[in-house]
Amino acid sequence: MKKKKIGLILPTSPRNGGEHQYAVFVVTCLLERAGIDYELIALCGNRFWEKWCKNAQIRYVGCPFPESSECKIRLTSMFPKLAAIYDRYMTPLGKAIEKEQIDLLFSTQQGVFVPEFGVKFIVPVHDLMHRYEPHFPEVRSALPRRELYMKYLARHADCILVDSKLGRRQYKESYFHKFSRKPHVVSLPYVVPEYIYTTEEEFIEVPPKYIFYPAQFWKHKNHMNLIKAIRILQTELEDIHLVLVGSEKNNYREVKRAIRDNGLEHYVTTLGFVSDGKMVYLYKHAVGMVMPTYFGPTNLPPLEAMALGCPVAVSNNYAMPEQIGRAGLLFDPDSPEEIADCIKKLWTDDQLCENLTELGYKRVQRWSKEKFSRRLYQTIHAVLSEQAAKEQG
Repeated sequence: MKKKKIGLILPTSPRNGGEHQYAVFVVTCLLERAGIDYELIALCGNRFWEKWCKNAQIRYVGCPFPESSECKIRLTSMFPKLAAIYDRYMTPLGKAIEKEQIDLLFSTQQGVFVPEFGVKFIVPVHDLMHRYEPHFPEVRSALPRRELYMKYLARHADCILVDSKLGRRQYKESYFHKFSRKPHVVSLPYVVPEYIYTTEEEFIEVPPKYIFYPAQFWKHKNHMNLIKAIRILQTELEDIHLVLVGSEKNNYREVKRAIRDNGLEHYVTTLGFVSDGKMVYLYKHAVGMVMPTYFGPTNLPPLEAMALGCPVAVSNNYAMPEQIGRAGLLFDPDSPEEIADCIKKLWTDDQLCENLTELGYKRVQRWSKEKFSRRLYQTIHAVLSEQAAKEQG
């Protein structure tokens, strides 16, 4: 029997942070059954993925992706038949799908607009925070486009992958009442990325004792209340220190200004974008990882930290309490005092940290790569079987 062909849409780069780690992990899982149950063809949006696929011996095609502006999505929705003809026969992605005779498109990133190509389509939806936290500028500015995109997915995607039961519930309550056609919505929780286990730690000069927060400098990441928490602790814990990593963009200047205005230059270190090896080092040697983000439902850094023996304290928002269970501390992200209290516990209570470390190891083992891969394969098989049934009918 002829193997089905899965086209992998690969647009991310290492600077995309968690989204990129998710994409790498998904492709790594799909590789396990490639050549046995299906054939993989990578549609690469950049040099990183071309090199990665070459090393992994995946057949790849360099392929710029269609424009994903609000105007493009709106026009595609208004004139679906005309847009389908144009996208299928005139765009690089459409030509690649036609040439390779791809049966299923699998997008590894939420925000890439994939027009209707007449093939099955699976896509992750990591969050719907444009609906649940619309006051943050990073989602407010793109709200019309994001909502148009999500409505388009609801009409055209065959399967939506979400990160939790809450993520599935949010998707259904947001879009299932709008359209008669409904995609499958599968809960596929995040797993510790491969690089955490396979990357050798790379030394980076930091204070001997520090709290760690790895996050891009978006406003919703809530660096400001974390800085206020450090300010509260400054007089009580004279050696307190916070290490931040993340590309120097978005809200970065405001964060640096807040550090300076609060007189915390000697208490907070910003390292910018760091390599995987340095990330592993920073997790392993931190007193704890503190994540005051407002967004969810879940996040990757708590999993990475727990896997490397780093105690965690996170926001009590959305599904984050469910994600860490008893293996971490929880706080109200609106309260610098609660954040400070959790940091103080991690900083001063060695027995607590030992207990959290042990519970963290056990927590991440509950949902393994093997379980993730199995559910991913079952999902793909179900979507392709649905296609086969239609073809036979």
